[in-house]
Amino acid sequence: MPNVPTCYVITGSLTEEGLVAYLRADGTWASSIADAHPFESEAEAEARLAEVKGAESIITEPYVFAAERSGDTIRPTSAREILRAEGPSTRLRRPDHAAS
Repeated sequence: MPNVPTCYVITGSLTEEGLVAYLRADGTWASSIADAHPFESEAEAEARLAEVKGAESIITEPYVFAAERSGDTIRPTSAREILRAEGPSTRLRRPDHAAS
């Protein structure tokens, strides 16, 4: 198994929408982890996080998490972040159909 380099990503929830968001390299927020900026070190990510924490009107409770990077693909390493990135683990229930 090849050694996959570790990177760090900043995430939080968009304040108005409540949706998961990932920090891009340009400082804007993306809804897809594919658009996230992968920081090479945790220290670098934490330094950027300190700057981001002042933007509560845009992002709520941002934090850093570890991920694996293979080429351009970023994959979270924890179950929590996998669920946040990929969506719910259960299907939405179909609406009940009224008897005709």
